[in-house]
Amino acid sequence: MYRFNEVKTIHLEITSKCNARCPMCLRTVCGGQNNPNLPLVELGMVEIKKIFPIPFIKQLDRMYMCGNYGDPIVAQDTLKVFRYFRDVNPEIRLDMFTNGSAKNEAWWQELAGVIDLVHFSVDGLADTNHIYRKGTHFPTIMKNIEAYRGAGGEAVWDYIVFRHNEHQIHEAEQLAVELGFKSFNIKKTGRFFSNSRMESKGKQEVYNREGDLDYYIEMPLSKKYHNSAVAKEQALIDKYGSLESYLDKTPINCKVAKEKSLYITATGDAFPCCWTANQLYPWYFPNQKSYMWKLLEKLENGPSDMSALQHGLEKVVNGEFFQDVLLKSWKAKSIKKGRPKCCAKTCGSEFDPFRAQFSESSPPA
Repeated sequence: MYRFNEVKTIHLEITSKCNARCPMCLRTVCGGQNNPNLPLVELGMVEIKKIFPIPFIKQLDRMYMCGNYGDPIVAQDTLKVFRYFRDVNPEIRLDMFTNGSAKNEAWWQELAGVIDLVHFSVDGLADTNHIYRKGTHFPTIMKNIEAYRGAGGEAVWDYIVFRHNEHQIHEAEQLAVELGFKSFNIKKTGRFFSNSRMESKGKQEVYNREGDLDYYIEMPLSKKYHNSAVAKEQALIDKYGSLESYLDKTPINCKVAKEKSLYITATGDAFPCCWTANQLYPWYFPNQKSYMWKLLEKLENGPSDMSALQHGLEKVVNGEFFQDVLLKSWKAKSIKKGRPKCCAKTCGSEFDPFRAQFSESSPPA
């Protein structure tokens, strides 16, 4: 694995809080009740300066905020943190991924002078975006985009295609052109494969706050917008006998090890990537006993050894988990014997739902 002095990219989740309740996000139970395992926290400037010493920031090429659970626009110090990284390292690239439905216009105008690019995750228009982005307000999103773009900010529109919004793709692309977006990215979610508890992986339940079934979200009708990795599942089953058998056997070639990228959680822990960290608090694992927790329990002091706030970032990255425990887990003979499922699925040789999301995008006309 890479060492502390080799890290070039930071993926920062500044908060686990969010203004939305997207049904495929593990912050809630399919858009309904809050995830009972998830701590709702955020990192402020005091914690940021403790985690990221000035010499370390100077060695970075990029820092971006994109949440496993939260949205950076909900945190109090997001703009201050971006400005801090920019002041320390004027050449660093700063990006943010957001639903865009929070903060006021002045905040967005100021952000435009600090950041390089914002990815706005908007999955439809006024009558459809809220079906997946539950809790967001389309007029507020448009107002914030106009403020940000009006102040010179560069933006990309990321559009997840579902059955309920596939008919609006062309109209959304035209709106992206009118608003001056740099590009319009069509995303083909792989989470129908990952998240659905149903026999059919073509739709997913959406619950309300009381825990009752509210409606379903479904894959688009057009196969043009299906994630190719989902479609490949049957081929893997035919080849290996089962998907589990494939995950047991596929070589793991870690993406972030190549990129020298590091992920920081909202609790101040350091992990190689968001996929490994995403296994800490799934709501469907009682008492947080996911396979990643079981790996962390092998550390001398357990999961607390991952805390950059407690031990310093250098000690964590150069420590037992990064340099020994995780590497050994990749060589385990099966998922049941300790091979991390998220690593085999995301960085395996024949199956990558994440990368297959981005197989189609278009620049503005």
